[in-house]
Amino acid sequence: MDVTAYAASVGHSVWFSDDTGETWNRAHTNTGGVYNESRCWCVSTHADRPGEVLSGTDIGVYRWDPAAKRWNYVPSPMDGMHILQIEQHPDDADFIVAGTRPAAIYISEDGGISWRKAPLGNASECEFINTPRVTSIQFDPAEPDTIWATIEIDAIWRSHDRGRSWQRLGDRLRTDDTHNLVIIDNLGARRILCSTELGLHRSDDNGETWNFVDVPQAPWPYFRCMARRPDNSGTLFLSVGDRPSGETGLLLRSRDWGETWEDAGLPTPVNSTIWWIGANPADPMLIFCCTIMGQIFRSTDGGEKWEKMRRELGELRMIAWAPTPSQAVQAA
Repeated sequence: MDVTAYAASVGHSVWFSDDTGETWNRAHTNTGGVYNESRCWCVSTHADRPGEVLSGTDIGVYRWDPAAKRWNYVPSPMDGMHILQIEQHPDDADFIVAGTRPAAIYISEDGGISWRKAPLGNASECEFINTPRVTSIQFDPAEPDTIWATIEIDAIWRSHDRGRSWQRLGDRLRTDDTHNLVIIDNLGARRILCSTELGLHRSDDNGETWNFVDVPQAPWPYFRCMARRPDNSGTLFLSVGDRPSGETGLLLRSRDWGETWEDAGLPTPVNSTIWWIGANPADPMLIFCCTIMGQIFRSTDGGEKWEKMRRELGELRMIAWAPTPSQAVQAA
């Protein structure tokens, strides 16, 4: 299976790789539809739209047309905001949820033709970063109308009605500085893990209350990204850094749905916090992760062994991959 990897870069638009991370290229500025030194925060792919990519930037939403080798602007109310997260419903590629800075959620159910702003009622100011921002969005794996979001710094938010109403969740979190969630329904009773600035937290009541989880293998409390290997093996990944952005980082692996953790064994030195982990059910064995300062690591055996890619790409906020359709034409 041929695959294409995508890296969202703050300052170099979106990087493409058609050789699993060995080399990287971008669309040409004069024909690519978006300035290739734009700030891109996120990318989203969907199994039903092979070759198509949605990108969130600070100048709007863009959609990649692989045949034309061009980013096409998608009008939305988010122009001028930092569009930090974009997710598409696994059963409906036209159902799009986007998260921004300042923290807000925007929803389209027609592939980006029209948008509505979700009635969150979240905080407009916060300590440290001044303006809250959405750090993750995901659709509930068991409830198709339920959406989850984390906001830095304003806890966890959940909607049971496709984003029309929302509930703030955060009881007993040590901090409202939340970064990511993993929802686990493989153990009989639901378990949700949340990574925060002050460590890992766990909920056994669908997010109503949270308990701190001690992770002795983590030398620092700053927990950033989480991902599950998409094969129901119980393998999870969790990134830790010495501080936001930081000077070093660590990737942890669990083989038992988060009960215990171990060092995943990234090649060192790691130059900053691991900011994102990219997996795809099309091949659970192929996993990427990236540091915020541009390093990229790849595993082709489900996270057992990792190698560092030669090229570093500046500031990265997200990495993802998807199967390459035979008719897709990649960035030159």
